[in-house]
Amino acid sequence: MNTDIPTANTQPSAPPPDTRMPSETADAIRRYMRLQLDIFLLEQEKERLRDTIVRELGANVPGIWHPVLDGKPLTVMHSYRTTVRYNEQTLRERLGGKYREVLEPDGNKIRRNRDLVRPLLSDVLETIGSVNAARVESAIRNGVVPAESFQGAYQKTVTPFLSVRIDK
Repeated sequence: MNTDIPTANTQPSAPPPDTRMPSETADAIRRYMRLQLDIFLLEQEKERLRDTIVRELGANVPGIWHPVLDGKPLTVMHSYRTTVRYNEQTLRERLGGKYREVLEPDGNKIRRNRDLVRPLLSDVLETIGSVNAARVESAIRNGVVPAESFQGAYQKTVTPFLSVRIDK
């Protein structure tokens, strides 16, 4: 019998995985993991500070403010960003054939479904479109769809924005 060719009874066993690593690599991984945690904690602190500053500024300070802090002129800008996410499945069921009235082509869905895109988008609008706030308002205003259909079918998020810059 040729001993160079493994047979069913003589399969070579796989060597155990090597879990050792050079100390320099281990130190780098440890530091990397500490930095990941530090960044996470700093981002949380930054969000808390942003919320505190925006809350304090509120209506008392215009959206763009030019204070001086520690002798340095600053530009502080604050505003709110509103994001609305619709439950598309719920609206599709509630609106039926009128669902297309509140859709706008969605670039991400078009890219994911580019094989479906044809010259007439209305044929695939339910697949590639997303509910568009301006079209929803227009459809409700023009009596195309009832406003009640949207109750509980969307999630509205208001996110504060803050920018602080040292001016030279």
